[in-house]
Amino acid sequence: MDIIQGKFFKLNYTCVTIGKFDGVHIGHRQIISKLIEVSKEFSYRSAVLTFDFDYFKSENEKRLNTREEKKALLQKCGIDILVDYPFDGETKNMTPEEFSKEVLVGKLDAKAVVVGDNFRFGKDAAGDVGALKEFGNKYGFKVYSIPLVEFEGSMVSSTRIREELNAGHKKKVKAMLTGIN
Repeated sequence: MDIIQGKFFKLNYTCVTIGKFDGVHIGHRQIISKLIEVSKEFSYRSAVLTFDFDYFKSENEKRLNTREEKKALLQKCGIDILVDYPFDGETKNMTPEEFSKEVLVGKLDAKAVVVGDNFRFGKDAAGDVGALKEFGNKYGFKVYSIPLVEFEGSMVSSTRIREELNAGHKKKVKAMLTGIN
C-alpha cells in the first residue's frame, strides 16, 4: 500500500472512498469491499482518502485506533493507496463542488467514488450523495452508494462503537469491528 501525506500529489485512474475510517468497522469494510471490486473491474487503483481525526473529535471522543493501527487495518483490506489529506482551513472551506473538482478529479483523477448512503462532504457538510452524483456526472466519475450496515437494529458507526465501549459492551464492540460475535 502506498501512503501519501499532504496535498501535493497527482494520481491517475483511481476508485476512491472518503472518510475518517476510525475503527475500520464492518460498515467501512462493506465500502472498502465495493471499492476494491470496482477497482478490479475497471483496472483502477483503489484509494482511501482520509482526514486528520483530531480536527473532528470532541473532548470526550477518543480514537478507536491510532493512525498506525488504522493504516495497518486499511492495508489488510487490500487497498492500493492511502491518502492522509490535511483538513486545514482551505480544505474545511471548500464547497462540495470545489472539493469534487479540485481534490477528487484534480488530485485523485477519480473515475469512481464509493461512499455510504449517509455520506456528507464540503463546507459545513453541505454536500450529500445526491450532490456527489451530480458532480460525478459533471466531472466524469461514477458514484456508488452503499447501504448503511446495521447491528442489532441500529446503524454501525464509530460513534456507536465508542458508546458501546464506554458502556462496557465488549462483545458488541468486537462484533461491530470484526463481524465476529
